[in-house]
Amino acid sequence: MFGIRGRAEGIGNIFRQFLNKIQMTISTFQEADLVQLPALQPPDWGDLIPRFRFFIRSDFCSPIKISENGQLMAIGTNMYHTNSVWLACIVVHPAHRNKGLGKIITQELIKQIDRRRFPSIYLDATEFGYPVYRKLGFEIENCYSHFTREDALPPHTISPQIVPFEAQFRTQVYKIDSEISGENRAGILDDFLNSSMLYVTDDIVLGYYIPNWGDAPVIAIDDQAGIELMKLRFQTQDKAILPQENSLAIQFLIQNNFAEYRFSRRMFLGLKKEWMPEKIFNRVSGSLG
Repeated sequence: MFGIRGRAEGIGNIFRQFLNKIQMTISTFQEADLVQLPALQPPDWGDLIPRFRFFIRSDFCSPIKISENGQLMAIGTNMYHTNSVWLACIVVHPAHRNKGLGKIITQELIKQIDRRRFPSIYLDATEFGYPVYRKLGFEIENCYSHFTREDALPPHTISPQIVPFEAQFRTQVYKIDSEISGENRAGILDDFLNSSMLYVTDDIVLGYYIPNWGDAPVIAIDDQAGIELMKLRFQTQDKAILPQENSLAIQFLIQNNFAEYRFSRRMFLGLKKEWMPEKIFNRVSGSLG
């Protein structure tokens, strides 16, 4: 696996002229910018600060910003895998919406990507972002259902086949994640594996759950493993986000007092990848699918 730290090197002439006219700049997002993130924080997203702290420090991410006189107006990042890229956390300050900044920062993120090396670009579109991404050529691949628990969780016994991560299982986890996601995410995944819980049968890993990564993903090649890991996850989590193709997991959610409250669209630009959405029992995040 390799590190990528592509940074903004300018924008197209039309955007440069636009930004110069209104005294805005596009540049790399810095540690000092973290204190301004609460002003951009969408109400129904997770905390932006730890996410951008990770983006800054990761060799696989390249966060950028649009600012004016030192004030953040829009933010976003690329997250690089072996041959694909996710656009993540594209947010425009509420006071600066409807100025085209979402389109500008998205185009700049795309401009940074070597399309020959990374033929597939993905993102998860909110209602605000969807019209912008559609105009830029992104296509809908599928939808994620977002659930929240409305009542107490029925009692569940945690399977004894769920065990803490051990280094001997690392390669198996990488393999499962790659088969299901259709991407090689080992570089980013490796930062969180030590806190993961695995469903193991006869020393064979059938699924994993990572409590402190993004939306607390549950990925499993085996349906029973996925359901058992969901039972563990719901001891501490009251929200779930997963592809609509995983009807088994959705049925389990409904039986356990969860209700869908919205959906979002997984979109792609370029080469569409083969993946297994029915094996995702909770996604990683809107930044990674």
